[in-house]
Amino acid sequence: MSRETLLRQTAELVQTELKPLVEDIDRKGLYPEEFLRGLGAIGGFAAVGTAEEGGSGLGLTAQIEVLREVGKVCGATAFSAWCQAACAWYLHQTPNAEVKRRYLDDVLNGKVLAGTGMSNTVKHLAGIEKHQLQAEKTDGGYIVNGILPWVSNLGENHIWANTAQIGGGYVMFVTGGQRTGVSLIPCPEFCGLEGTRTFAIKFDKVFVSHEDVIAEPEQFADYIQSIKAGFILLQIGIGAGIVDGCLAEIAASNAGSETNDFLDNGYEELNGRFQTALNKTAELADAAYRNEPELLETLRLREAAAVLCLDAAQSAALHTGAAGYLMQSPVQRRVREAMFVAIVTPAIKHLRKEISELEFMGEGEFSI
Repeated sequence: MSRETLLRQTAELVQTELKPLVEDIDRKGLYPEEFLRGLGAIGGFAAVGTAEEGGSGLGLTAQIEVLREVGKVCGATAFSAWCQAACAWYLHQTPNAEVKRRYLDDVLNGKVLAGTGMSNTVKHLAGIEKHQLQAEKTDGGYIVNGILPWVSNLGENHIWANTAQIGGGYVMFVTGGQRTGVSLIPCPEFCGLEGTRTFAIKFDKVFVSHEDVIAEPEQFADYIQSIKAGFILLQIGIGAGIVDGCLAEIAASNAGSETNDFLDNGYEELNGRFQTALNKTAELADAAYRNEPELLETLRLREAAAVLCLDAAQSAALHTGAAGYLMQSPVQRRVREAMFVAIVTPAIKHLRKEISELEFMGEGEFSI
């Protein structure tokens, strides 16, 4: 399948199957499981996998563009799709053949839905919070205990990837909602992104076999560097779709309006920044897929993209005016979705912390 065919089929599926559900996803917390499975069936998660792995081999840039198509209509569902794509990325990159054989094909094709419990890990490695899961060695694998908050795209029949701390290192593994000792705990109600099946996960003496390990402790340091840039770049697909939606609202509100000319962050300025970000995203995503990640530039781009998303959403609200303040308007939803892009791990403050620590590794600055 070509990238053009994939994106055309994704856009058609989004319009016919997802768009009618958006109100219920946002206001009633509907989880669009059938849409996600349908997206998998047309290859919507397969771009990061090779043909030998069951994927299409179209690469990270194509996967980001799929997430963008979803986000044009619904940021929450783009986030759920990102969770699936991120888990596929982890499995594509694993050095361990058995865990890849067990799970990757089904994740790439949406037969098994998947989450990513890496927020705590990424923040822990940045020195922001303590690690929530602990592991100890046992015959054939590990025993894991702890409670992991805020993990999305989950269900009893879903799987997900996360890490546990063991001694001075970490083990990354796949587990699922039906495993003995795993409990899914409902989270407090969010102001948005409710239709993402987000839970806290309790691990009570959960056994993890070596066959389910994505990265053993001795592999972890190299492995986390191999996935981090892709993990972050895939998130830009969510924000890109939201920006698309905001630009469409701004363009529509500008028709016949002279007062909108007095607002900051107009259509032309935002779109110029957007095109710069899209071009840089493709460049960095192609490099990451070649296993040549550029982490500092990726962090800078992700921070700039989050700011752009906030600017676009606020501008859409101001351009639309009172009409955008109605609950039936997508503009107020876009403001909440954009806020999520700015706070989901890695949040803007997290990104700026890492950028400041890595600044000496780069030359110049990138901004949009």
